[in-house]
Amino acid sequence: MRNVTALVVAAALTSPGLAMASPADDVAEYCDSPLRLADTGIEGAEELRRAFAPFAEEFSELTGVEMEFFPLSDRTSAANALRYDSIDLVLAGPSEYVVMTAVSGNVSPAFGLERDGYGAYIVAHSDLGLEGIEDLKGKHLAFGSVGSTTNHITQGWMIEDAGLSLGDDVRYTHAGDARVQTFVNGDVDAAAIGYRDVDIIEEYDPDLEYDMIADSGTMPRDVFVARDALGAECIRAIGETAMQYEDRLFQAFVQPAADEPDTDEGQERSKYLGARFVNDITDDEYDMVREAYDVLGLDL
Repeated sequence: MRNVTALVVAAALTSPGLAMASPADDVAEYCDSPLRLADTGIEGAEELRRAFAPFAEEFSELTGVEMEFFPLSDRTSAANALRYDSIDLVLAGPSEYVVMTAVSGNVSPAFGLERDGYGAYIVAHSDLGLEGIEDLKGKHLAFGSVGSTTNHITQGWMIEDAGLSLGDDVRYTHAGDARVQTFVNGDVDAAAIGYRDVDIIEEYDPDLEYDMIADSGTMPRDVFVARDALGAECIRAIGETAMQYEDRLFQAFVQPAADEPDTDEGQERSKYLGARFVNDITDDEYDMVREAYDVLGLDL
């Protein structure tokens, strides 16, 4: 006997009028258009447009929902923009995410980006003979920008966790984007760098001898943060759309890295080459970053 129930289900799934809605259809149903998008790593309006235009166009083609771009100056302005409903989605690193949850409160991860090569080192000049973090006592270290997850927060936490006091035991300078050059030039004994900065060291001086004296391991994922006022169904649909159409959306997301590799937008996207979208982000994943802020005495 033929399975009548199975036939009915199959007919429902293949019938144009009864086909199940896709996540992209749900975005159109549950989300307002346009969705306002920002990135804590890109400040200017034109730079933001160039970086996100391919992704936004692909997202709009899939869902019918437009995206418009909202420039920000820093992580605090992003948190306030979410708090006062000026933006809907913002791409943030782990440090930026914990600031947003502390300042605006009513935000949720929509989906994230997982990078295998995302972590933090402390490097030191080999002629100093440093073998571990404890050997940094009395030395001068270069951090990146204040609040950077892999150029400041993580390494600062590791140093304090090792029993040293920043400022008292370890002299430090926030050198921002010049941290690698400062280290290569010999202006400091050690530097806080991200995994990808190793390539930059070798570009500056391929013969430089240095040691990696600390390694954080893989860090929490970057995340597309959504304001809760969008609604749970809208946020769910955005995340599921990213996963179902990952091939198309991710290629569009990293497109500036291929098309404009020498621009700021291309370089910003290049760090995501080889990454992947994920939708299993949970808030407690970022507790180690919150602990680092607390240990360093930084106000979220």
